[in-house]
Amino acid sequence: MRSWAMAPASPTSASWNSGRVLGPSDTSSWDCKTFGGAVIVPADPLSTTNNSAWRMYYYGRGSDMWNMGVVPFNAALPTGRIGLALSNDGGLSFARFKGPLPQGALFDPSDDPTSFDCVHIAVGDVFFNASLNQWLLYYFGGGLDEMPLVGFPDRLCKGVLLQPGLAISDDGIHFHHREGPILTVGDAGCWDQNGVSWPRVLQPSNPHSDQWIMSYHTRESGGMNNFGFFSAGIAVSADGKVWEKKGKVLSCGEPGTWDEGGVSVRHIVRYNGKYLMFYEGSNYKFDFSIGLATSDDGLSWVKDLECGPEPGGPVLKARKGEDVWDNVVVGTPYVIVLPDGSLRMYYLGVGKKEGDMATQQGIGLATSIGTDFRTWRRVCE
Repeated sequence: MRSWAMAPASPTSASWNSGRVLGPSDTSSWDCKTFGGAVIVPADPLSTTNNSAWRMYYYGRGSDMWNMGVVPFNAALPTGRIGLALSNDGGLSFARFKGPLPQGALFDPSDDPTSFDCVHIAVGDVFFNASLNQWLLYYFGGGLDEMPLVGFPDRLCKGVLLQPGLAISDDGIHFHHREGPILTVGDAGCWDQNGVSWPRVLQPSNPHSDQWIMSYHTRESGGMNNFGFFSAGIAVSADGKVWEKKGKVLSCGEPGTWDEGGVSVRHIVRYNGKYLMFYEGSNYKFDFSIGLATSDDGLSWVKDLECGPEPGGPVLKARKGEDVWDNVVVGTPYVIVLPDGSLRMYYLGVGKKEGDMATQQGIGLATSIGTDFRTWRRVCE
């Protein structure tokens, strides 16, 4: 194992917004209460339309309630609706785009009370599929079915059973067609019986021979004090619409490690003949950081042994002790490989200003040190 050192930390004199590319909105926006979960679509250099701007699809909500009058089972969970922000400086800063729905949102929960996604939704992945000439929005949602909350078996909640759907658009803004769930929860006793959430989709590099790959995660029952833990799985498809599960691929680290609480939101990229999975890990102290796993085929995964102080990382963690916007939580990574071989990681951060009672969220940006995908530093103002 090579020696490892974290990239130099941001100076303690850094401004509150240091490294943040999208901050809180004003009170009139659809996401003024909370937001997160950036999915990045780089600009098309040949386009003269909105495709010439970098796109950030993300989720959030503007009230304490979800659709259908449902109170969120977790007030800190920023799911609800889906919207868009644009960047004209190459993805270094983003401004909110006013979508066609009320308060400027782009995509809402279904109005059908029998639908799997009528209570709240969130974006998992988005891309333009050139062969279909369509924008594909992979998302997930919860409905009105009541089920126990993992770790609290006596507490029945709506919106807990999360499953993925697919929406299609000609312009990436107006989504008129929706399908789902495109992958369902496992049977009773299966590892993913509690949900299938945060779908991330990797298109084939060769549409004539390769398969589509979806990663997802669930919260399993058990763990420390039966509080539950996160595990990630893989599904494959020949067309991006019909999916076959291949099983669980990553789960919690050993007791006492930084990811003992499991592997949750993650993103897979191809890089120099390998597959890299950057994943959100957590412990039972509610410390969330970002780690790394690798694969030769996209189906079998191991936590990387050459990054971070422990297997898998973390490669990026909260700047605790600093008066900056991501000093509480870092997670939900989305990674872009640039033409020069370097990588960008967009992530959700949660922070609290000194003296404030409430936290606030934002989207941050970190870059690899050249082509070293194991070492990262934030992009600061």
